[in-house]
Amino acid sequence: MLLRRIALPREALIAAAAAASLTAVLLWTGPPGVDLAAHLYQRTLFLKHGFVLWNNFWYAGRYSFVTYSVLYYPLAGLVGIKVLALASIATAALAFAMVLEREWGATARLSSLSFAVVWAGTALSAAFPFALGAALALLSLWALQAGRRGRFVLLAVLTLGASPLAFIILAVVLLGIGIARRDDPSRLVLPAAVILGAALAEFLLFRVFPGGGRFPFSTAELIPAIVFCVLGGLATLRVERARPLLFFFVVYLAACVAAFVVPSQLGENIERVRYAAIPLAVLALSLRRWRPLWLAVPALALAVSWNVTPLAANFTHSRSGGDDAQPTYWQPAITYLHAHLGPSYRVEAVDTLGHWAAVYLPDARIPLARGWYRQDDFPQNDVLYGKLGRGAYLSWLHRLAVRYVVLTDSAPDYSARAEATLLRSGRSGLVPVLRTRHLTLFAVPQPIALVTGPYPARVLRLGDTSMTLALGGPGRYRVAVRYSPYWSTTKGCVSEGSDMMLRIVTSNGGDVRLAFKVGAVRALETLVGSGADECNG
Repeated sequence: MLLRRIALPREALIAAAAAASLTAVLLWTGPPGVDLAAHLYQRTLFLKHGFVLWNNFWYAGRYSFVTYSVLYYPLAGLVGIKVLALASIATAALAFAMVLEREWGATARLSSLSFAVVWAGTALSAAFPFALGAALALLSLWALQAGRRGRFVLLAVLTLGASPLAFIILAVVLLGIGIARRDDPSRLVLPAAVILGAALAEFLLFRVFPGGGRFPFSTAELIPAIVFCVLGGLATLRVERARPLLFFFVVYLAACVAAFVVPSQLGENIERVRYAAIPLAVLALSLRRWRPLWLAVPALALAVSWNVTPLAANFTHSRSGGDDAQPTYWQPAITYLHAHLGPSYRVEAVDTLGHWAAVYLPDARIPLARGWYRQDDFPQNDVLYGKLGRGAYLSWLHRLAVRYVVLTDSAPDYSARAEATLLRSGRSGLVPVLRTRHLTLFAVPQPIALVTGPYPARVLRLGDTSMTLALGGPGRYRVAVRYSPYWSTTKGCVSEGSDMMLRIVTSNGGDVRLAFKVGAVRALETLVGSGADECNG
């Protein structure tokens, strides 16, 4: 047991109990978190199909589980989303209090209590894989403090398995501590080896399963992070006991700037530390006894604003979601699509604040042009994020083999506002074919099928990790599914087109099966960057 033979101070138990109580209230009586839809669908996918590495029903195909969280969905499938979230948040509060108690004693108790309160607010975001990873990261810091080296190694690796983002933040914390205590390098060897080894493993994993997406990071979001780090650095400067915290602010500032400059799937997610901005500010100011006030007051005010703003936004968005969280809301569209869609086409559901289309439509075996992971939108769907005209919209719908578009009366996600406005204006060129109390279904004019080429072609069956095509003759065909080097075919060869979609070349027609298969040889070839294109191999 992780906590066996460890004395738990009363303050740590109070912090854990406070976090658990507040989290329980938010989970069972509050609005659903903004990311809950994604986790419900992913959990259902895991329970129905196991640990599949690919999913054709979101984003024209995407890697599932393996590059996001290999640990969270199996655990969520075992104990349930809400129970796991409650345990994760309460454990994080307990571990945070223990880490601070061992390092700074009674001075840090106000910070521990404030962490318990604000960290419960992560339930409003439903960033539950990150919450699990954060709990494991804090437990690993606690183990490192206590000299439990083997336990630290295990927990650090589990952190990476639960949330690569939480692992990156753990690495930032450990690097800050390492710089502060560089006078004793012998104590830094194990943490450095573990972090570097795990980071290398994650890098290799992303090489083997290349996603190519990116998460946006705006200048407006970067500036508050810079100011927070600068004020945190000033608050801890020349305070001997705060040296680890000082270098955390320095390293975290560098990490934020790097995530802004280098486009990646990390992007703005690096700012998830803001969910603990108040406790960090309270800790830094407590270590200098809240003096001088001219520094303490603005530093705390900024921390409160930076911490509370996303929680308030998450609460507002969750409460504004409308009735689309209910299965009956989507049933008219599902019934119509089952009767008219066919396996050769997709559906575009205009995204809403709750993202519930990403649960109910694919669960009904209706493939979507989008889903709910922001980093998968770029670059494939970035046209939706700016001004949107009829021509650009129709081109995007045709490119992704969309035949029907679902528009609801629920508030749209910010990425779908231009799309919703265009559809409601009547100038989109799409034709309404179904109107109900809550939604309108539009038909796309002259839709382009999932598979196109020199002869007539169609999709006979679309599965989660496979497709069966009927090709009218030999030649090169475009398949509007995202390319992966693990696609293989029973006839001909597969390659990547300039649009990042599949191409299949066959010397004769007939039925052709495409299947997603990960083998050792192909994985090694992908890792070293050779042999991925069968048609040119």
